[in-house]
This record gives sequence, C-alpha cells and structure tokens, in this order.
Amino acid sequence: MRLPRSRWLWLLAPLVVVLIGLGWWRAVIVERETQRELEEFRVRRQQLEEANRVLERAIRALKEEREARARAAREALDVAAPGEVIVVVPRPTPTKGAK
Repeated sequence: MRLPRSRWLWLLAPLVVVLIGLGWWRAVIVERETQRELEEFRVRRQQLEEANRVLERAIRALKEEREARARAAREALDVAAPGEVIVVVPRPTPTKGAK
C-alpha cells in the first residue's frame, strides 16, 4: 500500500522541523561559548596591557634614573650599597611526611 504524496509530506515535516531546531540550538550553544571565550580574551588582553605599562615604566626608569639602574644592578648581583643590609631567607626543606 502506497501513501499519497501529501501524506509523506505530513510525516516528514515534523522530522525536518526537529532537525532545523537541533541545528539552531547547536548554533546557540556555539555562539554562547564563543562569547565566553571572547570575554576571556578581553580580560587577558587588559592584563597584558597593564603588564606592558608596568614594564614600560620600568624601562623608562632604568633609562632615565641613575638610582633605578643602581638598584637593578644590586638586585641582579645580590650586592648591597653602603648602609644597606641584605637578608637571605633560606628556602624551607620538605619534611618526609609533608605533602
């Protein structure tokens, strides 16, 4: 027994609607994830821009200020200027029962 053409249309129409709905819902989920990733990238960009500003200020200070250069050299070489005291804090050694 063959179904008439209009009957096939009524049987296939709900399937097509469901498939379109599933495709739309997947697109909504992908869009939400993309928006979340975009926001994460914006936050990371702001953090990197702030870090760059800090580094630029440090570079400018090292280029222009004699005291900044002297302080950086002392820190890099672990030496003290006259009147300064260097405090060395030993790293804790792990104990046998510690995690």
